[in-house]
Amino acid sequence: MLSKNDCREAIKKLMSYTENYAVAVIADNGTRLTRFANSEIHQNVEIDDAVIKLTVYKGKKEATCVTNAFDDESLKALAAQADGILDNMPDGEFEIIPAPGADVPESPSDPRLAQVYDIKGRAEAVKRNVDRIDKDFTVSGLLSLDRYMRAYGNKDGVFRHYDFDTLTCEVVATHKDGATGFAASMANKLEDCDIDRAFTKALSKAKMAVNPVFAELGAYTVILEPEAVADLMGYALYDLNAENIQDGTSYAAGKLGEKFFGDNIFVEDDVNNPGTYQRFFDVEGHPRKSIKLIDGGKVVNFLYCSKTAQRDGVQSTGHAISSGGNGGYPFNIVMRGGDSSVEEMIAGTKKGLLITRFNYTNTVNPKTLQITGLTRDGTFMIKDGKIAYPVANMRFTEFLTAAFSNVAALSREVVKAGTWGGVGLFPAVKIENFHFTGGQK
Repeated sequence: MLSKNDCREAIKKLMSYTENYAVAVIADNGTRLTRFANSEIHQNVEIDDAVIKLTVYKGKKEATCVTNAFDDESLKALAAQADGILDNMPDGEFEIIPAPGADVPESPSDPRLAQVYDIKGRAEAVKRNVDRIDKDFTVSGLLSLDRYMRAYGNKDGVFRHYDFDTLTCEVVATHKDGATGFAASMANKLEDCDIDRAFTKALSKAKMAVNPVFAELGAYTVILEPEAVADLMGYALYDLNAENIQDGTSYAAGKLGEKFFGDNIFVEDDVNNPGTYQRFFDVEGHPRKSIKLIDGGKVVNFLYCSKTAQRDGVQSTGHAISSGGNGGYPFNIVMRGGDSSVEEMIAGTKKGLLITRFNYTNTVNPKTLQITGLTRDGTFMIKDGKIAYPVANMRFTEFLTAAFSNVAALSREVVKAGTWGGVGLFPAVKIENFHFTGGQK
């Protein structure tokens, strides 16, 4: 594995080997993955994939080359290749805006994760939980220790670096008749890991889901657990990427400041929130800004890379995912909760559905923010304030502008859930008049 000093030295050498203005990015996405199915481990994977990408510039020309070899001769060859390509490139639309030299914080890192959840530790955690699974049920899923490492440097001597591990546990419990339940745990600190709870919750959901019935189609009050909320909100936030705004493919194109959602919807991309995975600079080296996105239902900001920022005459927000001008994407999503709980939402519902998560969600029309998808791994009918019986999977087709304008309650608790770019913090929500258009009989 490359250390911070290894990265600094490799980038310093590259800068000396090229005759042009240059930036370099080193990425090392290491994965230590344990998969299990039918209540037994069936796969262990270890991947270290460190690469260095060099981009050279001359006016509006740019050229990029990549290698995974870090010896001196390979770095010299990389620089020579990039310089040679640059001479034959046509002018592009932009000149580079170098990353500023201001200091950025180091991302918090917990080395205990790698110590506790090495291959032996992951196997022990899976075995401990498999041993307590009830008869007639099996579990499948993954336990993944992932490394997020990035280093950025440029010809001006700016150098930035982060390196931290995360642990993700995803569990699907399955009854012999096919009923399933899902739960997950995501953490970048050892004390936040809750693998046993994920197994317990998944099994509990699967037990509740045995013998589902077909529910009539139409509009329902729904209570979405955080994983389902994260899935839907990801689509609403993805289209606040400046490239989609400028292309006119987003629902919010030309409508900054307009109200799309309910008064109780507040979402920001907050890199300073320690509950998120804190990466304080983007792939272009620009400091990542904490920025409000939805404020009382109004879209109040878009997310920029340096190239889309130049088009609009603004500054990059530090959300680039590439040097290609693809706009900006949120990586530290924080959705504000409310004053309720899932239990209170259920108790206050005459008739509705409790939904664990969605599957195969896709955009029907990005201009209207219409989305479709399926329920999965635990859907339950609520009657007279209680969970009455499990429901077979159903297809929804809904305008998210309508759904998030009809939020009757949000949970006080916000929890980590997977979404675009990684992990965010989301509450459970209660939505009125949510439409289902197909179902499984």
